[in-house]
Amino acid sequence: MPTWFTTLTPFVLALLTWTLGFWAWRYQLRAKRRTELAEEALLAFAQAVDALANVRAPMRWSNELEALRKERDKDPQKPMPGEDFLVVFRRYREQQDKFTALRRLHLLCRYHFGDAAGRAFDQLREAVHEVTVAAHMGATTPESEVTSPEDRAMRREWRNTIWAGSSRPDLIAEKVGAAQRDLEAILTPHLRADAALLPIAVGWRSGKARAVALIQRGNSSKPTKAPD
Repeated sequence: MPTWFTTLTPFVLALLTWTLGFWAWRYQLRAKRRTELAEEALLAFAQAVDALANVRAPMRWSNELEALRKERDKDPQKPMPGEDFLVVFRRYREQQDKFTALRRLHLLCRYHFGDAAGRAFDQLREAVHEVTVAAHMGATTPESEVTSPEDRAMRREWRNTIWAGSSRPDLIAEKVGAAQRDLEAILTPHLRADAALLPIAVGWRSGKARAVALIQRGNSSKPTKAPD
């Protein structure tokens, strides 16, 4: 075997190992970022889903009704017109930060994971919008104006929208549940990205060790000039 080949081979292997290791490192860094984003998005989405469920909870507590009446300078013990709808608005304001936090994650998930991930956030936002619109319409429409069968049907639809379980099927709950399942199907595989890349990192370290050994062996086997 030519001497130049024996001398050059370790350096070529070292360069190849370094190149593969560099790209593996970059890939692993990107996968780690996507894993962190997936974890954050799934957690924030679940918190927003729970917040919407709390907003739509059909049970109305006496303390929140009294607080609502005090905020509007009314007698805490006397019911107000439209308070069934107004209490939903009050709950939404208390939970609003959960929905606002999704805007940044919505954009990042769309950029990193595609439009399908973004659609899940769109569906949740639409559900929240439907609830707040129904609450607004119910709160601003006096009972005295609800006279025709069409008006009464519309008011029932508003109540079915703001209260979970008021209708079968519950279209809001179904839409939100489908969006959460879709997002989990897209993002959950990325939670194990680091574990999937572990063999790459191990392989790169072992390859680097073999390359160093070859270089040392090549240096020790170089021909030396015979003494005169």
